[in-house]
Amino acid sequence: MISAYILITMKPGNVDKATKEMRKIENVAKISVVAGEYDIVVRAQVKNLEDLLSVTDKLQMIEGVNRTTTQIIEKEIAL
Repeated sequence: MISAYILITMKPGNVDKATKEMRKIENVAKISVVAGEYDIVVRAQVKNLEDLLSVTDKLQMIEGVNRTTTQIIEKEIAL
């Protein structure tokens, strides 16, 4: 299983509508609306990199999404 964070910048005023669309995408595990350089952080859990590409492609097609940056999780440490 591959996990990744997809960092998203949005055009102003589109966050609520976009998050509703993001919830419909397969392999999206969590959606966080954040403050700072990015507007939304999506956590995706996929079987392979092709599935991750599919998730990012679908996210980029949502109205209001300006840019995505994907960070693949190499190691996760539980506290």
